Amino acid sequence: MRPTAQRASPDTPGAIPSWARGEVAAWLADHRGTDLPGEAVVGELCDRLVAAGVPLARCIVALDDVHPQVGARGFFWRRGARAELELLPLTSRLSPDYQHSPILVIHNGASAIRRRLTDGGVALDFPVLHELRAAGFTDYMAMPLIFSDGQRHFISWTTDAPGGFTVDTLTLLYDLMPLICLRLEIAHGRIKTRTLLETYLGQLAATRILAGRVRRSEGETLRAVLMFADMRGFTLDSGRLTPDDLIRLLNIFYDTIADPILRHGGDVVKLIGDGVLTIFPVEDEADAATLGAIVRHAARAAQEAEARLRAFTAEDLPGPIERLRGGFGLELGSVSFGNVGSASRLDFTVIGPSVNEVVRLESMTKILGVPILASDRFCLAAPELRARSLGFHALRGVPDLRELHSLPILSDPVAAPGA
Repeated sequence: MRPTAQRASPDTPGAIPSWARGEVAAWLADHRGTDLPGEAVVGELCDRLVAAGVPLARCIVALDDVHPQVGARGFFWRRGARAELELLPLTSRLSPDYQHSPILVIHNGASAIRRRLTDGGVALDFPVLHELRAAGFTDYMAMPLIFSDGQRHFISWTTDAPGGFTVDTLTLLYDLMPLICLRLEIAHGRIKTRTLLETYLGQLAATRILAGRVRRSEGETLRAVLMFADMRGFTLDSGRLTPDDLIRLLNIFYDTIADPILRHGGDVVKLIGDGVLTIFPVEDEADAATLGAIVRHAARAAQEAEARLRAFTAEDLPGPIERLRGGFGLELGSVSFGNVGSASRLDFTVIGPSVNEVVRLESMTKILGVPILASDRFCLAAPELRARSLGFHALRGVPDLRELHSLPILSDPVAAPGA
């Protein structure tokens, strides 16, 4: 559907001058090292097209995503406003809106879709076209964004100019498409890389890897609050569940633990079977008040997670599982954070005595019959936690006796997240 009419001459009313075309193309081709997010790329592109003389009123871009819960990243631009990002859920492709949309047709291989909305005999064969014409738009064009890996994404252009898009305008858009694809693929590739790293390695590791700190010999010592959470009765439960139900149970547990941790500023470093290792970093220059606030956030995250686990009923859980419980250990100390492993398979993780101790703390919750145990170092940093001393105890592999403290649990379990 590439325009075949002769390109307008510079003297044609409404023609886009060559210098304006060149400026938009130069901006697309030369990002000058700027790391703009997708919405910023779309927004600036559209603003530059308008400044060049394109009567653009609306633009939508949809890029498939790699996040396990996101189907696509949608970028929405309207003339006079900033472009906005909307994360579309995986289920969006099952919705009637998608099944009856130009996006599906483009995904299925169409080279373009154009509808002159003011033409009397135009086929308004998509619901969105009725909405656009009712809103005063005059012309609509959808095109595929084909990236270097062969994946087809989507972009649409809409105008409210009398008579719609000119052949000159459409020719410009077609001419710019290779550069638009290139610029959006760069921006989208960066966010996909960060998304994958954060999803599978956590935010701390992702930041360091993207900064180039990937050598096996490289590491750093961090002061941090550590939390280790473990599911109660997992070994027994795993023998009573189908593989699918077992995975569902673990996902429910992980979701319940991770949500309050992330909201309170922590980072999930490792999922270990039915256990979760979490870190709340403490800056070297943090004063006592800042440290106390981080400790309180970690304590609150553990309390909320424990309460949410307690709120589940048999109706929420798979198979014969009737309840969900967990133990939580909390410690304050120093850890080594960096790359460990073989030359061909590395892992970003935290190691050190404090890691071993927080795991031992959690295991003592079973012996002492409390859900949340904290070390003396942890509790001293935030005396207002109302922790109750349970005396001095030996932790396996730790040379000295440690004073252990039980943290209060929430009396009214918060609503459990949907299973």
